[in-house]
Amino acid sequence: MTDRRLADLITTGTGGQIVILGFPFDEGVARNGGREGAKTGPERFRYWLKRYGTVRNPQWKVDLSGISVSDAGDIPPCQTLEEGHAALTRATENILAAGGIPFVVGGGNDQSYPNARALLNHLGGRPGGVINVDAHLDVRPLIAGRAHSGSSFRQLLEDPAFDGGNFIEFATQGAQCSAEHAEYIQNRKARILWLDEVQRHEGAVDSFRNALGKLTWQCQSLFVSFDLDSVAACDAPGVSCPGVQGLKAHDALMIAYFSGLHLLVSLFDLSEYNPAIEDERTGRLAAAVFYHFCLGFAMREKKS
Repeated sequence: MTDRRLADLITTGTGGQIVILGFPFDEGVARNGGREGAKTGPERFRYWLKRYGTVRNPQWKVDLSGISVSDAGDIPPCQTLEEGHAALTRATENILAAGGIPFVVGGGNDQSYPNARALLNHLGGRPGGVINVDAHLDVRPLIAGRAHSGSSFRQLLEDPAFDGGNFIEFATQGAQCSAEHAEYIQNRKARILWLDEVQRHEGAVDSFRNALGKLTWQCQSLFVSFDLDSVAACDAPGVSCPGVQGLKAHDALMIAYFSGLHLLVSLFDLSEYNPAIEDERTGRLAAAVFYHFCLGFAMREKKS
């Protein structure tokens, strides 16, 4: 009773202020030529969450028992990935409509456009902003008319309801992106913050906070999409495409914390955790990202 964990507070359903939603699909990764296995990400995320995160954090002086967290389970198996995407959009939009913050755990990064679409539906024409924390731009064209893990943000930028000026690519690695895709982003009036740039100047955490601040002036709600392959492979090897460089684990946790703290962040997704490649280090990091998001949200509630 004196050492309760965050998982001890999580209830079943969609009634929490923060709602976990699993998207156990990785067909989009396979379509994009990546390594399969991320479909077990939500299951293993919950396993590691049981082992991480005290309710009363003495360092941060935060008591998480003051917030409510629930688990809506997973999007059920579907005949096609497209049906899974449609089901995800509906489920995410329903959580938003009920006043909760969806924290969606994938699965492949193809989940991010269905999640963004849910936010746009919820906003009903009001401006929304998106930050993609990712080593890659994920603006590849559809393959034979079908979405995949590399197409989410092209789909978003070509959505008539979305203004490209409200999109930021964060911690992108030039060696992992084509010049044509970078030009595509810039032609859509979106912004790229390269990994070297955010590490060299203000540091990744302050750069991320400034990126949130920029969108705050333009948008009424924000979506942070976090691909675990943005973190260096020494800290997150269990992803489809591990990187020799990337964000540090501490950067990832502080990005999650400041996302939870920010009043306009109403949606967060976590993509590409692949336990088939590596489980424990990456699983613990995924659980820690969620925990720090909750710490930030608890501080948000304390301020309001």
